[in-house]
Amino acid sequence: MMYRTIGEVAAAVGVSPQTLRVWESQGLLVPDRSSGGQRRYTDDHLARAMRIADLRRRHGWNPAAIRTSLAGEPAAEGGRRQWDNGSIRNARRASGLTLKELAGMIGVSSAYLGALERGDSGVSTRLIMRIADALLVPPSALATFRARDTMVVRQDERARGLFEGGVVWEELTLPGSGMECSLLTVPPGEASGGAYARPGESFAFVMSGRLRFVLPGDEEVIVAEGDSITLPSHTSFAWDNPGSEPARALWVEQLGVGAWEQARAANIVRSPDGAGS
Repeated sequence: MMYRTIGEVAAAVGVSPQTLRVWESQGLLVPDRSSGGQRRYTDDHLARAMRIADLRRRHGWNPAAIRTSLAGEPAAEGGRRQWDNGSIRNARRASGLTLKELAGMIGVSSAYLGALERGDSGVSTRLIMRIADALLVPPSALATFRARDTMVVRQDERARGLFEGGVVWEELTLPGSGMECSLLTVPPGEASGGAYARPGESFAFVMSGRLRFVLPGDEEVIVAEGDSITLPSHTSFAWDNPGSEPARALWVEQLGVGAWEQARAANIVRSPDGAGS
């Protein structure tokens, strides 16, 4: 099992290490300990930390209210839901596809897709892109948007997705935009889950750490802090973090004309109250 440091979890969740220590003292998030007493966080701890941060940001709840909401979720093995899995099931049904049909389109078994929809399995970036493409919707259409403004997304309103290995995507734009702007956080050693391609151009600016991109012909490109990369449309690529610290990147993807029409027509886009927008 791979463990994460308190600094890595704090960076992924968007809080300070001191905040995680406070949550521990309040019994909200209890990490494992090494023989030397060092805090060690699993993917389950990271998922629970994301859940706690979400409850605080959305509702402003105090520790007692959060504990009540999380009742039944073990403090050391918090929410296993790697993504807002219910949105995948809702989007599939809204598109009129059966479990078997969508599984065949994205190249996985019906059993695996069913486990993913129930929240029993994590999802990689590569797979979520395949699902979005099969449903003919932007990837962020599968997230839950919290922003109420029509133009501004506040820091505490970002739609977030937690992927396998603790990879975090935070949406910086609202549904309907012609481009998707996201903040990507990749823990050391984690990756996209394989190669994938996007219909439009993709742009990444590495804010901290570094990312390695694997392009056609097994060409490898290291994009370090302060560097950027532009990936042409329909180019197959994979990425990973080869460093020892989390990598954070601003990610911009160009969407085609009418990319949101299918999502809206199928009532897929989710608002803060869970209703379609």
